[in-house]
Amino acid sequence: MSDSYRKDFSDKAAETVKPNSQKSTFEQGKEFVTDKADQAAGKVQPNSEKGVFQGATDSAHEGKNDATGKSVSETAGEYVDAAKSRLNDAAEYVSKSIHGGEEK
Repeated sequence: MSDSYRKDFSDKAAETVKPNSQKSTFEQGKEFVTDKADQAAGKVQPNSEKGVFQGATDSAHEGKNDATGKSVSETAGEYVDAAKSRLNDAAEYVSKSIHGGEEK
């Protein structure tokens, strides 16, 4: 990350190129959490302090969120719920890997 709590553009590009079908549950969960942390940091970071790519990415994402018509609190609640789900999936995967058993 180039700025505090911001995901580097090259990391975002690398994650986008690799299909989700080739990523582990842990990788997908990590990407989800770091994406949401980056988005939250983007909302509080002044535009004057953003790099070109971060500014463009933040603007595009903000436009997408505005198009959904959801409030920030609704969107944040959905992010939290989705993050909990991904973390539970990752914990279950790790537990099964350590203790044995088949993955669903």
